[in-house]
Amino acid sequence: MSRWRLLPWLLVAAALLLAVGCATTGVAPGEPPPKRRQVADINVKLGLAYLEQGKLDLAQTKLERALHAAPRYSQAHWAYALLKERLGELDAAERHYRKAVRYDPGDARAWNNFGVFLCRIDKVGEGLDAFEKAADNPLYKTPWRALTNAGLCALKHGREVQAEEYLRRALEVKPDYATALYEMAVLTYDQKRYLTARAYQQRLADALGRPDPKVLWLCARIERALANYDEARRCARELRQRFPTAREAAELETP
Repeated sequence: MSRWRLLPWLLVAAALLLAVGCATTGVAPGEPPPKRRQVADINVKLGLAYLEQGKLDLAQTKLERALHAAPRYSQAHWAYALLKERLGELDAAERHYRKAVRYDPGDARAWNNFGVFLCRIDKVGEGLDAFEKAADNPLYKTPWRALTNAGLCALKHGREVQAEEYLRRALEVKPDYATALYEMAVLTYDQKRYLTARAYQQRLADALGRPDPKVLWLCARIERALANYDEARRCARELRQRFPTAREAAELETP
């Protein structure tokens, strides 16, 4: 299963947090009066909602209104960058990400989203630096997301040692973060560190607190590698019974 495919969902999650939460960053010198800032905020939220729904024309209209109302508003720029990225206009996306972090270097969400973008276009070093800036911001409420994204970025480019360091840091901040636990389980399994992989798989099961195809898929593979064939078959059987249409069930080899 491709680890990197998880990144867009992390990025969307960050965008949705902005849409429903109160902004604590994005204020830069020269910002417009409060009324225009309020107009920008409303249009950013609407633009992100339309972007999530795939209504790109409406998203563009709202986000351009936000930029017109507040041309130096960081969150309007990185939201517009998300749109441009979705449209495949990568040069424009990069310009707006850079404006977002320039206009407000304290906008941790902007740095996180910019890091995801940079890693997608293979600017790895700069991308990891962006994630570090996000994670190091004491006002950022979810630093483990940026650290996990950094780990995924490093994995994509074959930097396993660096990836493990980032994922460990994410779990130090939030020990029950399911995405980081899953990635650590897969990483250590791939490295044939099966007992360590089992420990992460069990932590993942505890963190989720419910039957999950990823947990059962890991269980079947890890227990088979450890020659615990009865347990491997049990996990495989439960996976196929509970989640017959899941991708994990289709990908699972028979123990």
